[in-house]
Amino acid sequence: MARILVLNGSSRPRGFTRRMIDSFCAGARGAGNSVEVIDLRKLDIHCCVGCLHGGADPAHPCTQRDDMAQVYAAYRACDVVVLATPLFFWSYSGLLKNAFDRLWALAECHPDELHGNGRSGALLVAAGGAHPAQLLAHFDYLMLRMGWRNLGSAVLLHTDDLDASALADVPQARELGASIH
Repeated sequence: MARILVLNGSSRPRGFTRRMIDSFCAGARGAGNSVEVIDLRKLDIHCCVGCLHGGADPAHPCTQRDDMAQVYAAYRACDVVVLATPLFFWSYSGLLKNAFDRLWALAECHPDELHGNGRSGALLVAAGGAHPAQLLAHFDYLMLRMGWRNLGSAVLLHTDDLDASALADVPQARELGASIH
């Protein structure tokens, strides 16, 4: 059984990214995994200031004090990190990018708590159009640089043409969740 952390980078509580997360969670829980979803829009997380002074206090990896403490605790308890995002300018949403940038403080801990450590990652993307290739390539590179096993991605295309309230299931997201052991 894997302990999965989903970082929801959508600002819409009932949008397509949330539908993908719900389907992913159903598949993952059905396979016996535990899942924690953190809705980043609900948290007060400051921008990374690039101070490179993190890690001095393992109880508070970053020098800033904000709701990122919740993300650090959940990250430390998980085996798998799932990045869930709408496609914004062919990349991650600002909410997700901001929180992920702040994880860098864990790399400054001794030992490094960010890279490797047997973790895996997956990606859920809701795209208004049909052009997520750059984000998917970046995610593959991110997994390589993080030293995490890449579990793959699920992409919902052409959401501009869909009604989120009518979308009960996103099969590719559910199947990705079910494939995690």
